[in-house]
Order: sequence, then structure tokens, then C-alpha cells
Amino acid sequence: MRLLFYDDSPVFGGHEVMALLGVEAVLEDFSGPVYFFAAAANQQLCAKLTAMAVRYEHLTLVPLDFHSSKLEALRNRLQPARSHALARRFRDFQPALVIAIQGNIEHSSLALLAARRAGIPSTSYIPVPHSNAAMGARLGALRDLWCSHLFHLPDSFITITDEMAALLKRRGATAPIHIVYNGVDTSRFQPGDPASACQHLKLPLDKIRLGMIGRIEFRQKQQHLVVQAIAADPALRQSCHLVVAGDGPDKDALQALIHHHQISATLLPWCDPALLYQALDALLIPSRYEGLPLVMLEALAAGTAVLASDRDGMKDLLPPTWRFQPDNQAAITSAISNFIAQGQPRPPAELVARVRHSMSLPSFRHAFATTILALAAS
Repeated sequence: MRLLFYDDSPVFGGHEVMALLGVEAVLEDFSGPVYFFAAAANQQLCAKLTAMAVRYEHLTLVPLDFHSSKLEALRNRLQPARSHALARRFRDFQPALVIAIQGNIEHSSLALLAARRAGIPSTSYIPVPHSNAAMGARLGALRDLWCSHLFHLPDSFITITDEMAALLKRRGATAPIHIVYNGVDTSRFQPGDPASACQHLKLPLDKIRLGMIGRIEFRQKQQHLVVQAIAADPALRQSCHLVVAGDGPDKDALQALIHHHQISATLLPWCDPALLYQALDALLIPSRYEGLPLVMLEALAAGTAVLASDRDGMKDLLPPTWRFQPDNQAAITSAISNFIAQGQPRPPAELVARVRHSMSLPSFRHAFATTILALAAS
């Protein structure tokens, strides 16, 4: 039996991180040939696969001289020769299963078309099956029409939460759906002394510390709404200190907005967040959409509260009082105020235990490898 993984995205992101951890688990449990087709343009992915192939001799990296684009579904329709050529390559390798690593349904969709043409079973490992319209993409509704047939191509799906499984069905998926939760290194993310963490990070102890960690980008992540939510309430503006760790295209705009509203804040560069979780009273995730955010799992494993948009993986895990309506600044203001009025509670013990048990790296690795090998053998 042979396995073939495929990722033609030119960008190395969080889904690639999880996929590589899963691939490594497969390589440890399976001794047959494993091939990974990866876009040569994704240098970070190729470098990590090259290093992995040194440790696992049955892994072969197959670089691709092309990569996916934002209009991949339309491109596939207009250039059918691409999927025919890839189908021929797939037949040469004769895998029992093609695993398409898909950030969304368009990424690596060429592999689904090629596998169907080659008569080879395929599965889609997809964390974000949201519509382009919901994600605010340009020509979103039109692109969703072009993409609709893609949900009928895989023989199975692997996704990361119950909410994502339900969304796949709403978008037309009828093939079996398997849920494999993301995992985090729970040994790194532990409760700690807030005073010591604040002293190390130079954060104020006399304020309620609210944090946002990750890419600073307003269209999806919506950090600007948190600033506006705090600014809208004099009591919050007086009592809260905002901590932003990360970088991104809207960092300067966020900094200007914080200055304009005179919000007490600290902006940190990319850093190891383990200490920061210990310093925070709550992590905020105001995103329009997410899959199962690793920062949420890390924070909960560290015993830190999480206030987040009422959707996706956040809806699956968080208590109702810690969720707020997406795209709604007033709802964020209310959620923060209610959290403070409740005395800034820590996460329920059963929620922390669930994350630390079911969403640890060992749990993810085992579930991913078991699922892939079962699908390949079926």
C-alpha cells in the first residue's frame, strides 16, 4: 500500500503545521512508501519535508512546478489539461489514497479532480470549509458557485470540529466526514503565576489584561473591533489593558487606532505565548471565522479564559457567556463587561481537562494516523 499527500499552496500556515505533525505520525505507524507532492514555491514546506525525509526513508518529496491561486476553481475549469496531467502522475505512483491538504475547498482542489480522473480514492483534510462570501473574499458569491462541485469530489473528509462537519454538510458534502481535533503541546502550556509573568513581560498588574495573539489583519481577525469595544465604554477604557502579540498587514492601523482612542495597551512582536497566557486575564478571538484556533486551545490548556466569536470551533468549546455575536462591537463590549462583572473567572475544570486530554499533540497524532490508515485500507 502507498499513500500520497498533496499540498499545492504557496503559503506555509497553521494547517501545514498540523498536517506535517500528522504525516509524521503516519510515517511512524506505516512502513510503506509515502509521497508528498508540494509546491516548490512553498519553500518552508519543502524544507521541512526534506528534513523529515532524512529521518524517514520511506517518505519521498515530489516538488510541483506550479501552485494554487485565489481563483483555483475557475482555473481548473478553464484549464482541464492540468487535472489530466496530474491524474497521469498519480497513476504512475499508484497510491491507495490521495490526501489533499486543503486550507479551504479551493486549495489543492486540483488533486481532488486528478484523483477522480485517475480512479483513486481521495480524502480532503480541510479545517475551513466556509464560503468565500462568508470570508469576505472578492467575488465571493461567484467563486462559491464555481466551487460548489468540489464538495462532491472527495470520497471522505477529515475536518477539525463538529461545527466544521456541519458546515461541510450545509455546503453539499455527502461523503463520510471524520473529525480529528487539532492538538497543542500541553506540556508547554500550563497555569503559572500572573504576577511573575507580568513582571517579565512588563505588563501592569493593576489592570484587567486582555490579549490578542496572531496575525494582525482586520478582514478576518477583526482586532479593530476589540479596540472600539473597549473605547465605547469608559469603565472598560479605565480598567482594561490590551496586549497584542503578533504582526501583520494592519499592525500600523491597529497601533494608530489604539493611540486615537487612548487605550492602555502593549504591542509585542511574535513571541512564545506560553508566558503571555499566564499573564492574561482573558484571550480575545473576535474573528469573523476560524477553524479550531490553536491559540484558544493553548490558552485553555494554560487555564486562561477565552472570549470569542460565537462560531466555528469557539462555539464547540466555549461556555455561552464567553461567546459574542461576530462582527458586532457592542456584543464584544457586553461580553467583556460581563466577564469582569463575574470576577474574571478561569475556564471550567472539565473544559481544561477536555482540551488537555482530547486536544493534545499525542491525541491529534494518534487520531490523524489512525484515520488516514483506516481510509487507505478500506
